[in-house]
Amino acid sequence: MSEVIMMNMVREGLVRQRTWSEDELSEARRLLEVCNAYEGLSLKLDVWMLRSRKGNEVNDFLYYEDGKLVGLLALDEYGARDKEFTGMVLPEYRRRGIFSKLLAAAKEETRARGTERLILICERFSRSGQAFVEACGAVYDFSEHKMVLADFKERGEYKERISLRKAGPEDVEDLAVITATSFGHSIEGTKRNILRNMENPHVQYYLGKRGEEAVGCLNLDEGEKEFSIYAFAVLLPYRRRGFGRQMLELVIKEVRATSEKGIALEVETMNETAIGLYRSCGFKETTTYGYYTIDLLK
Repeated sequence: MSEVIMMNMVREGLVRQRTWSEDELSEARRLLEVCNAYEGLSLKLDVWMLRSRKGNEVNDFLYYEDGKLVGLLALDEYGARDKEFTGMVLPEYRRRGIFSKLLAAAKEETRARGTERLILICERFSRSGQAFVEACGAVYDFSEHKMVLADFKERGEYKERISLRKAGPEDVEDLAVITATSFGHSIEGTKRNILRNMENPHVQYYLGKRGEEAVGCLNLDEGEKEFSIYAFAVLLPYRRRGFGRQMLELVIKEVRATSEKGIALEVETMNETAIGLYRSCGFKETTTYGYYTIDLLK
């Protein structure tokens, strides 16, 4: 039975969304802006991600009252066993069970696809978000700082120079080995994720090389308002030689040559070495995201 009640073309109640029109994206953008402003947050959701939905599966769950979008839960497209998500409800519509309905629909959808865990991303400073985490029984896993480039600081000369070039499917082996060994993932699973990410026109992978040797990699994800650096990694034998900083400086200069958008990244709060590197390049912490697990097998 459909969960979209259409009355004179007005949406009402729970909607399972596959693709987005420009008018619907404008509604989502307004919802995000209001919720961010209400608690001074930076919710981890980019409207460009919604725009890029291919429509082959349901990853977004919306809630309408009197034709007005009042709630949204969005799943990350990537990952099979684990799915990250974030969501929001307009302040004046909270405490009515709307987000619980959105979460129940997301659980039903992801269980049917074989997902084992949902990962709720919630800012540490969100009072409403933390209350929902406690109410739904999600279990804390880890936290990441979001850091935004405020004052770019180049180091200057390096004893050993590396190059940074755009990477494509032909580089997937090097990218997967660097990423998998750095983050403790399987190489084959990482290959699949990288190739799928490369289908997104807003994602660009880069490969750092010392001569013919691949030493590090990262990917750059262009959002509506900023670029985000993800999966930044340097192979263990090449660390502490300035290669990571060179890669950051090179990609920052490339972005700044063509765009005025901001540049951001995320880093685990316990990774003091990486935090120190990012601060020295001019990044500053702006918020902290907690990651909370909901076990779908229980």
